Amino acid sequence: MRELGHRLGDGPVVEPPTEPSGGSDAVLRADMHRERHAALGAEVHPEAALFASTLARAVAENPAPERDSGPAVAFPAEPALVHDRDNRVVRANDALAELAGAADTAALVGARMHRLLVGPDQDTELVRADGSRVPVRAVRWPLPGVGLTAVVVLERDAAPVVDPVWVTELERLARIGTWSFDLATSSLERSGTLEELYSAVGVDPDAGCRPIEGEQVSALCGELRAGNTAADHHVELHLPGDGMLSCRAQVERGADGAPLRLIGVVHDVSAERIARFRTERAGRRFADLMALVPGGVALLDPAGRVVDANGGMCELLDVPLERLRGTSAAALSADDAPAGAPALPEWLRQVPPGARHGYRVDSAPLRRADGTTVWCELAVAVTAADDGGWFWLVACTDVSDRRRAAELLRSVGTVDELTRLPNRAAGLELVDRLLAGPGRDRVAVVCGDLDDFARVNSSLGHDAGDDLLVSLAGRLQRELPFGCTAARLGADEFVVICADHSEVGGPDLLARTVADLLRTTITVHGRPVQMTASVGLATPVPTGDVRAADLLRFAEAAMHDAKRRQARGGIGIATDGVVSSATKALELEAELRAAIAGDGLVLDYQPVVGPDGTVLSAEALVRWPHPERGLIPPADFLPVAQRSGLLRELDLWVLRAATREAAAWPEHRGRRCAVAVNLAGLLPGDAAFRTAVSDAVSDAGLEWDRLVLELVETSLVALPPHALAAMAELTERGVRFAVDDFGTGYSSLARLKELPAQTVKVDRAFVTGIADDPADFAVARAVVDMARAMGRTTVAEGVETAEQFHVLRGIGVDAYQGWLFSRPVRSTGVREVLARGRLATPASAGRMRAV
Repeated sequence: MRELGHRLGDGPVVEPPTEPSGGSDAVLRADMHRERHAALGAEVHPEAALFASTLARAVAENPAPERDSGPAVAFPAEPALVHDRDNRVVRANDALAELAGAADTAALVGARMHRLLVGPDQDTELVRADGSRVPVRAVRWPLPGVGLTAVVVLERDAAPVVDPVWVTELERLARIGTWSFDLATSSLERSGTLEELYSAVGVDPDAGCRPIEGEQVSALCGELRAGNTAADHHVELHLPGDGMLSCRAQVERGADGAPLRLIGVVHDVSAERIARFRTERAGRRFADLMALVPGGVALLDPAGRVVDANGGMCELLDVPLERLRGTSAAALSADDAPAGAPALPEWLRQVPPGARHGYRVDSAPLRRADGTTVWCELAVAVTAADDGGWFWLVACTDVSDRRRAAELLRSVGTVDELTRLPNRAAGLELVDRLLAGPGRDRVAVVCGDLDDFARVNSSLGHDAGDDLLVSLAGRLQRELPFGCTAARLGADEFVVICADHSEVGGPDLLARTVADLLRTTITVHGRPVQMTASVGLATPVPTGDVRAADLLRFAEAAMHDAKRRQARGGIGIATDGVVSSATKALELEAELRAAIAGDGLVLDYQPVVGPDGTVLSAEALVRWPHPERGLIPPADFLPVAQRSGLLRELDLWVLRAATREAAAWPEHRGRRCAVAVNLAGLLPGDAAFRTAVSDAVSDAGLEWDRLVLELVETSLVALPPHALAAMAELTERGVRFAVDDFGTGYSSLARLKELPAQTVKVDRAFVTGIADDPADFAVARAVVDMARAMGRTTVAEGVETAEQFHVLRGIGVDAYQGWLFSRPVRSTGVREVLARGRLATPASAGRMRAV
């Protein structure tokens, strides 16, 4: 007992009755009254609240083996049970068995909650064994950490029976304590459970100038003086960490309404507070996640009504959330259910709770706000509700485009796995069918190839490239005119097949439409990518038997012609000239491939001489003596090799042939002549570059220092580390690298210092006018000066006159190559040149330029 009157500075606020009524019964009633308000609110039965709290504490403290059949704690007198996460009863008391008409409590174990209690907790009905129903009210309390829930079932308006000893024990287990302040004696009394609670949370209630309850006592006394008959006071005491005590106090009155005492309850709500914060955070995370999900997600109650949905679902159905809530699943379904059909559509069926019991529906029609149908793939599962019930969780993905493509494929054949468009075979079959019909003259085929698509794969990755192709395929499907079908030929190439081009404004307008659809900006992995495409158009010729493969080939030829003539976004028409040129190029490609494989090529060599005519090296020049067409110039077959991806194979052939032939060349003036090989397809960045060069040199038996590899400047800029390492190893063995055609851009001079090459070849474009054009002379001299300063040698290409030779010699060029000294000759001619000695050089300078 503690006296508070002298500490608070005031005496009794009212005259107490002569014989205070109540004793322990009055205090108990007051405790139960404040428990109803303080712990769980005015609508919760006090015994139910205390039972649930006790059960929670008991479960948390029991060892694991005892939890299988429910917590080891005495049930209250009222009907009560415990159920698990699957809403199955795991324990019940005799009072519940009697109320339910069950033979014993064992008959209730395993029962489903939704079959035992029907309706909301405040207005539910208990289903008895004989099928009759009893109006009851259910109080639930989740038991932390064990996945169990305690439930007390109260008959409506039934008077509670209170056992003070049981209530005290439950208070202790539920971490609730009480105090009372006698208004007549100004004395404060704490229950034993409150003392234990203060000690457990580390609070000294008498550490300050007045007891910890003094604030509430003072506040309520002030309310009574002010005439406030409904005085009530609540305060929250924050503990270290996330702990908190909920302290609520009110006035107890006697039978005549006079104030008798102040009573208070202190509840440790730390666990509830932490759980609430976690629930709130989880709710916010769930809401954020649902906002980011691109598809639609909806929660439906057991009656099939929409409870909530994310923005994706609202967008999918074009319905605002406030209108979508409460809508039945049957109303969402676009299938017209026959009379007498179940209230729920067939795609919504009962499953046990948990995602592992979910199911998928490949395609279901849903009705949009405007009455149109959207076909969706559905993933359905059942999830638990906060009140112990359940919801359907339905995720929707729009598959309308995919369905349209599938319908097309049922009649056409196969499908492209990535874009779900018809593939090449399916497209050809469709074109053949159209060409066999009466409207063959109005059929049109448009091929489209994305410009510089490789940059997307190399910079953003192949996944990004795939996403872009899927987006473009969807764009074609959605926006092509009626009567047009899109297909994917492979890689980044699409084809549009039009059954009647007169319906879309003619073939030219069709080609422009396809080009415009493939010219767009698409956001891929958060980055906008600007895309264009070169397209080619082909229509059947008036006469002759044209098949689908021919028409597609003509369109592709026109597309490649457009790429060749225009930088990006070009449109080509399959004219006779274009088709003929493409056919010849195709034939030439096949013949070139065979020539490389069958050693059908030959090499000419042009000597590179020093100022005194000594042959320093010879550059290998590939030639193609065609058995029927005669000698084909490199200008004709090198572009074919580039377009068909044969440059690497061509380089390998030249490298092997040149090293093999050069190994047999004789000595020249006491030294052996080197051979220079131009590389355009086999580059240092190639993973097999070092191996290919090493194998060629070793197989030929050529000395390492007799090989010069010539590459254009762009092939030597910004090389990756592995390429630089391969070049460094070859250089250490004796191989030299030369920069071919250097000087075509003056800005290239700034890169000279960084290029990993020992020789610089001055481009013939500057050599031609070096004796007459001041600009050519200035560029050539700058290149030579910079090369000399950096320890590199220089070779001038295309030297044809004595005047050019003397000017180049005057500015310090180290070696010369051109018709002035020798035309290209075969390997036998090189041996003859080397055997004769020095080549002749001009004897006098002629017209010299000042240096």
